[in-house]
Amino acid sequence: MDKILIDLLFMSQKRRDLMLLLRNGGKTLEEIVDILDVTPTGMLPQIKKLKEEFLVLQDDKEYRLTPLAEVLVEKMKPLLDILGVIEEHKDFWQERDLSGLPPAFLERLNELEPYSLVNPDPNKIFETPAVFLENVEKSKNILHLSSIFHPVFPETFLRTENNDVEITLIVTKKIYERLKNDFKKELKFYLTQEKKRLFVCADEIKIAMLTKTEHFMMADFLTWKGAYDQERVISFEPAPLKWAEDLILHYKEQAQEIKG
Repeated sequence: MDKILIDLLFMSQKRRDLMLLLRNGGKTLEEIVDILDVTPTGMLPQIKKLKEEFLVLQDDKEYRLTPLAEVLVEKMKPLLDILGVIEEHKDFWQERDLSGLPPAFLERLNELEPYSLVNPDPNKIFETPAVFLENVEKSKNILHLSSIFHPVFPETFLRTENNDVEITLIVTKKIYERLKNDFKKELKFYLTQEKKRLFVCADEIKIAMLTKTEHFMMADFLTWKGAYDQERVISFEPAPLKWAEDLILHYKEQAQEIKG
């Protein structure tokens, strides 16, 4: 893309906001300044620049996107949404190793909005976060993906006696071997229950842990150094829950189920 167009699209918040606004239809100057909470004197020079590059046209009193601008904005919106996700907690995302995420899910990273971060409590570094346990305990349908061993396995998942709760675990071979060797009794009990399922994924998983229930999702990503620092993404909104569910099911399709 021409550098002039790149600068026009990304170097001005006012221009970005205007083009995203006009994506939904033409607007008068009065509507623009009211919706975007700007002044006419601040917005008119930006409109002039967009008109000069044939990205915005004026139809009587309304400003509209040109067909070219409509294409550009449609491509620009997902990128801006992803940038919004990252910029909210830039240091966190810059440290995460997302190389193991399938490209389709990287492209959908904007769906994690809205979310927040759960930071580890220095006084409870070896304990499962309370917010995780509270939401898991009230859930009836649990999907969980993991590439690291965590006490949540024997303490929360394997020992549950509630036959109404559906649990699907997808783990790596290493975790499965540890469960077989160190938690043989708990694993056998888990697998004898009708609504409890276990899948073993032969491929490498670079996500530390990913949990989705009908109430929330929580994601633990490894750092670029392969460390697990217990800083987590959490959300209770439909879009992030859908993203997490689709990603877990993606790995489930590649895994082999273990029968009791």
